[in-house]
Amino acid sequence: MTLARSHPRLVMVVLGGAIAAYCAIAGQLSRGDPMVALELAGAAMLAAWAVLLARIVWRGRRLARALGARCRDRSLAGVACRIVRGGGRHAFVLGPIRPRIYVGDGMLAALDADELQAVVLHEDHHRRTFAPLRAAALEAWLALVGRWGPLRRPLADRLIDLEEEADAHALRRGVDPATLASALVKADAAPARAGAAFVSAADRRLESLLAAAAGETRIVAPRLPFEWLPPAAVATLALACHLSGLAV
Repeated sequence: MTLARSHPRLVMVVLGGAIAAYCAIAGQLSRGDPMVALELAGAAMLAAWAVLLARIVWRGRRLARALGARCRDRSLAGVACRIVRGGGRHAFVLGPIRPRIYVGDGMLAALDADELQAVVLHEDHHRRTFAPLRAAALEAWLALVGRWGPLRRPLADRLIDLEEEADAHALRRGVDPATLASALVKADAAPARAGAAFVSAADRRLESLLAAAAGETRIVAPRLPFEWLPPAAVATLALACHLSGLAV
């Protein structure tokens, strides 16, 4: 378990202390604005991330438009869904601002009523929490950091968290963990372009669901929202130093 997951408040305190220390030291050593170099670097990083994020969001919008002609609206387990003709055994959510649930017609044929309800409740959590936008933000950071392990691992773990949070929502709504595990096994594997994080998510989800079905209780510590943490950190650092009056 990483420090960010086991002690998120401690990490935030350390980050805050680092910001304060930087402001104090930079203010003493610099006769100019101590934030200029950091602001430029932060702006460049955020600009690159924003471009990657926009590309991922645009790709999702193109997919939603392409699926439109093959979809029909239907309520499943009391939740509005779009049924995709020829969509295979897949269920997913598209849309950064107005997310919608898409269910392949193969999923309807493969799952029984309880399994289908479990899947829909899982996807409904994604819809309610704007998971497509959050996942896109994480994927943009993953593309930006490349294969650098120290940063890549917490980002990939956070992406898996989104799936486990949706599972937990379904279980709180009364879904049997064995039923959700069964639906996960019956669903088609994620496409290769989805990346290793999604494959790892399926493996970890299945492990957790089977453990829950066996009566095991696992306490999952909250993880920092890494999808939004870098922009927030850059903005906080700039604001803290400027408000402190250390910038000339």
